[in-house]
Amino acid sequence: MTSLESRPRLNHASLSAPPEELLGYAPTPAELRPHKLYEVQFWRERSGTYLDGTTFGYQTPPLTKEQLRGYPSTTYHALVGAVAGGLAGERIAFECSAALCAFAPDDNARMFLATQVIDEARHVEVFTHRLKSLGHDDTEGAMRRYVNPRMFAFHAHMRARVVDTRDFVGGVIGQNLALEGLALGFFEFNAALLADVDPGTAEILKTVLLDERRHVGFGLMRLRMLLENQPERRAYVEDTVGELSDEMMAIFEENADNMACLGVDPSEPMKKVRAYHAMHLDRLGMGA
Repeated sequence: MTSLESRPRLNHASLSAPPEELLGYAPTPAELRPHKLYEVQFWRERSGTYLDGTTFGYQTPPLTKEQLRGYPSTTYHALVGAVAGGLAGERIAFECSAALCAFAPDDNARMFLATQVIDEARHVEVFTHRLKSLGHDDTEGAMRRYVNPRMFAFHAHMRARVVDTRDFVGGVIGQNLALEGLALGFFEFNAALLADVDPGTAEILKTVLLDERRHVGFGLMRLRMLLENQPERRAYVEDTVGELSDEMMAIFEENADNMACLGVDPSEPMKKVRAYHAMHLDRLGMGA
């Protein structure tokens, strides 16, 4: 049997593509005309290419708790931890995207966020289903056991920012850039890590990744447009990106320490997380 400690490479070429390449479009901040990114039809066609024929995000059934008994216990706990962490993050994005959609500043943003709400609902569903298939019917208890407590604090922070104060720009930064943008590295790593051990779970992660890349692309596009058209808000954007990205980076660094305790080398996922962060800052004109 292949252990979880093996780290096969991703064979899904599009997972390494930048957001604009995945969208087939390289927008400039000055472009205000509607684009297919905002079209429900585009979303339906694109998501269908990788979701049609799947059940809860997979075609190959993931391993059950019983099937995992032949693996080291660290393999099982690392898998449960990855799924529980994914569920905790997706619940934040689900709640925030729904709230942001309600007070988005224009129809384009509302159209996109309406599709993101459905994406996030699907992610919550597939991770919940996967967690239960791993023997954790009490999903709340599993998250409290396996998820970094700082993730729940970040959820509360985002709820206050988005729901209570209706900070649209801060919400997009926190959700589409800090949370989802940095999570790309861990999702990518875990999808590769599990490709041989548990192809079904790897497939779930890959389909989630393809949704998330689109969400990050939207966040980058909207923030670049904001900075172009309202340069007086640059200081606020830079401060908020720094604050929320630092919060998420600290969470991922602690997660990396937990991975090391389970015998999994955390250097590769953290390298990916930092690379995505640097790339997104560069695309916003905030790079070093």
